[in-house]
Amino acid sequence: MQIRRKPRPGEMPQHLAHSLYSARLGAHDPGCYRSTPPGAPDVAALVRPGMMIRTSYGTGGIVITIEGPHVHVTADGREYRHFTIVYVPADRFGRHTKLDYNWISECVAVNGRILKPFEANTDKVFFEGVPASLP
Repeated sequence: MQIRRKPRPGEMPQHLAHSLYSARLGAHDPGCYRSTPPGAPDVAALVRPGMMIRTSYGTGGIVITIEGPHVHVTADGREYRHFTIVYVPADRFGRHTKLDYNWISECVAVNGRILKPFEANTDKVFFEGVPASLP
């Protein structure tokens, strides 16, 4: 079992940050971020409530809302916009409560794909081009 800890001052961290949360916990943030190109559609333009989504790591459902944009400001002052997708499992849609809500945080749109802002993170969100048929 490996114990993960914050690096000591002057010590190089061993793990790359895959999210803003892991970076705040002390994982190494090399500063390689993805962002939506200027003039390209962002996450809110690509995904709408009622659309079916799924992730590369096996979750998914029907979108309830898109939150954001949220802004992450890096140490050198650059700003990166990202969104949060809120969804419920498809089998719970229509009779869902707030307890069924799931969140996919830190989403950016790059060339029509939804990815995480950290290049070290390979997670993807797939979406159908039309809203899902509602039960």
